[in-house]
Amino acid sequence: MPPAKTMALASSIWYLSLHSMRYIFILCLTLILFVSCKKENTTPIGNAPKVEIYLLESFTVNIDQATNPAALTIADAVLTETPLVADQDITYYSKSTTTFKLTKDIKPIILNYKGDKAFAVTVDKQPVYFGRFHPAYLSSITFGMATIDPIFFHNGELRINFATIEGNANFQLLDKRNDDLITNAFRSSGRLR
Repeated sequence: MPPAKTMALASSIWYLSLHSMRYIFILCLTLILFVSCKKENTTPIGNAPKVEIYLLESFTVNIDQATNPAALTIADAVLTETPLVADQDITYYSKSTTTFKLTKDIKPIILNYKGDKAFAVTVDKQPVYFGRFHPAYLSSITFGMATIDPIFFHNGELRINFATIEGNANFQLLDKRNDDLITNAFRSSGRLR
């Protein structure tokens, strides 16, 4: 092969490899950018609805005889000024165990609470459901209402219980622990498990 043709061939190979290298470089750079990008929540935490738990200053307990067994309901509820558990105190909410993981230790506050103390789980200060404190040493069962056992609160995990009877549709309708307002609020802030 004459030297002029060899030089022409070498320069075309060099041009093609430089051209190919540019595409490979751009492809690698694009892949690195996509891999290193972190998906952000569609709603910033600051704009997500706030889930909080308030104590009730006053309330009335009613007995609903339409269910079997009779269910308790709370009416005329007045929330305290400040929440027992503020939104920023909640690390996450577990839908499967209906448990709030808290950064704040509320056990000293609730340890001696009994059935005469009640609470509301709220979204943007609007009650989604009410409940009362029900220590494990009480032999009664509270049907139709969420409960918190102040004795078994440990490791920052606040479990909300709800006594039900398998197959009882009335009680299943009364259980609002995983209401869409609550789960959507936690989902939008990235705290739903």
